[in-house]
Amino acid sequence: MNDCAAECSEALDPRVQIELERLNTATDEINRLEVELDEARLAFRRLLAEGHLRIQQLTKKLGTSVHKARPYYEARFRANITSQELQAATVTYDKANSAHAAAREMVYLAEQGLARLAEGADGGVTLDPAWQEMLNHATHRVNQAESDRAHATVTQRTKAASHRAATALVQQLQNSLKRHIAKSRPYFEEKARINTALEAQKARIQTLEEQVAEAKQQYSSALRNLERISDEIHRHRSRRQSARNDVDQSTITDTASDTNTTVSDKLEELCESSSEANVREWLRRSADARAPQDADTWTEIDLDTSSPEEVSTNWRSCASPARRRTCASGSGAVRMRARRRTPTPGPR
Repeated sequence: MNDCAAECSEALDPRVQIELERLNTATDEINRLEVELDEARLAFRRLLAEGHLRIQQLTKKLGTSVHKARPYYEARFRANITSQELQAATVTYDKANSAHAAAREMVYLAEQGLARLAEGADGGVTLDPAWQEMLNHATHRVNQAESDRAHATVTQRTKAASHRAATALVQQLQNSLKRHIAKSRPYFEEKARINTALEAQKARIQTLEEQVAEAKQQYSSALRNLERISDEIHRHRSRRQSARNDVDQSTITDTASDTNTTVSDKLEELCESSSEANVREWLRRSADARAPQDADTWTEIDLDTSSPEEVSTNWRSCASPARRRTCASGSGAVRMRARRRTPTPGPR
C-alpha cells in the first residue's frame, strides 16, 4: 500500500506537469508559426511572380525608354546608398568628437586636482597616487579618442566625396536623359514598389524563422527536462528497490538463524530429558535410515539340511580372514545367518 502511494506521488510530480505544459505550449506554437511561415513564403512567391509579370508588361509597353533611362536610376540608387553611408559616418564622427572632448575634460580636472594638492602641500610630497592614476587614465582616453576621431574624420570625408560624386552623376544624367526618364518613370516606380514589398515579406519570413527556431529550442529544453526528471525517478525507484531487497534478505537470514537455533535447542532438550540409551537408539535409527537398504547381502544356511561341504563353501566365499571376520560379524557385503530347525518330538 505504501509502495503504491509512493509511486502515485512520483507519477504526480509537479515538475512533470509543468514540463508537459511547456512541451504542449511549444508544440502548439511551433505548429502555428510553421503554418504562418508557409503562408508567408507562399505570399513571397506570389508577389515575386506577380511583380515579374507586371515588370514584363511595362517593359513591352514603354519600349527602349526603360533601357536608356536605366543609368539614371542606377545612379540615383548609388547616390541614396552613399547618402546613408555619409549619415552613418557623420554620426560616428560626432560620437568620436564628443568622446575626445570628455577625455580632455577629465585631463583638465586631473591637472586641477594635482595643482590644488601641490598648493596645499607647502613644499612636501605633491604626488598623490590616486590623482596620478586618474591623470594617466584620462590621458590614455584622450589619445584613444583622438585616434578614433581622426579615423572617423577620414571616413566621413571619404563618404562625403563619394556622395558628392554620385549626386553630380545623377544631375548630369537627369539633364541628358530628361525625356526618357519621364517616359520610363512608371516602370521604375512599379519596380521600386515591388522591391519594397518583397523586402518587407522577406523580413517577415526571417522573423518567423527565428520564432520557429526559438519555439523548437523551448520544445527541446522541455523534452530534456522531462528526460532528466524521468531518470531521477528511475534512480530513486532503483535505490528504494535495492533497500527493500536488502531488508528482505536480512529478514530471511534472521529467520533461518532462528530456525537453526530452535532445532538445536530442541535437540539439547531431548538429550537432557532422555537417557543415554534412548539417545543412542535414536542415533542408530537415524544412521540406519540414511544408509542404503541394499548395502548388505544375507546368506542363510540351513544347518539341518545343509551338508558340511555347503557350509564350508559358503564360509570360504569370504576371501580373506578380515572378510571372514566381517562376514562373521554381519557387517560386510555378505552376511551368513545360520538357521536351525527345532526338532519335532516323535511318538512315544
